Amino acid sequence: MFGLFRRNKAHETSKISSHQLTLISVSEALKSMKRVDFEMADQSLEEVYEWLSLHDKYCWFNGGHYNLNEQPIGQYQLQLSSYLGAKSLPVVLTNNTETLLYSLPLLASPRKELGIVHIGRQFELKACLEPDKGSAFHFALSRYSECRLFCLGIDGTQLDEKTAEYAEDLGCDWLTLEECGFGHRLSIKQQVASYLSHCDDIALNIDLDCLYPLSRIETGSAVDLQVMHRIVRQLLLSGKVRQIQLVGYKDKHLYSKQTLGLLRELAQVYPISHRAA
Repeated sequence: MFGLFRRNKAHETSKISSHQLTLISVSEALKSMKRVDFEMADQSLEEVYEWLSLHDKYCWFNGGHYNLNEQPIGQYQLQLSSYLGAKSLPVVLTNNTETLLYSLPLLASPRKELGIVHIGRQFELKACLEPDKGSAFHFALSRYSECRLFCLGIDGTQLDEKTAEYAEDLGCDWLTLEECGFGHRLSIKQQVASYLSHCDDIALNIDLDCLYPLSRIETGSAVDLQVMHRIVRQLLLSGKVRQIQLVGYKDKHLYSKQTLGLLRELAQVYPISHRAA
């Protein structure tokens, strides 16, 4: 029922108000993903707009749901392009960071520096022949010379020397999870400001899993929510953010108070950023 509602009501781009947030959900099964995990992700993502509309129904435009294993990727890109052209900020909820690769042809330009800000525990720099889980930024940086990557919340305990060296070779900037604590908030603000000064446009990617501890006893393994909100607010107020992508497929991540709080923060700050500009 929800899926039918979404298909019938989405994609009416002409009804978008200027500087409105557009919520889009995307699912895609990459080769290493189990079928049962993809089916769960597809169902959860298809219904996420209805969940959000119960809380902030006046702030969001329904951009529709796209199963990229059943629908042409070009159709998704065409709709995304129309939202960008309508001066709307697309907020994409997806089960893969690699979904961002479909946005880059629309966001990247030889005449502009595109900054990708990634909030998550992993670099997502796995080198492989075709996109797979964990390879998003390897392909982004190797395909688009005008892209630069800033990662916040990297888990140093899971970082191997080879990946760190590869990140350095690609010119990535990063802060570890420990360096993203609340006590470092002023330093983080300065480094984000410095990064913004070198970018014309920004694509923000947030791995929703990093907002939760790895276990009940490892409470320090999650990105500080106050710090994350401060970073998001600073990026939005710069007026440079072109797209936001939130990555997750489990209900405990998608339908959570952390995710709802983040979406409400976007709805509150985004209109202010344009009035300030």
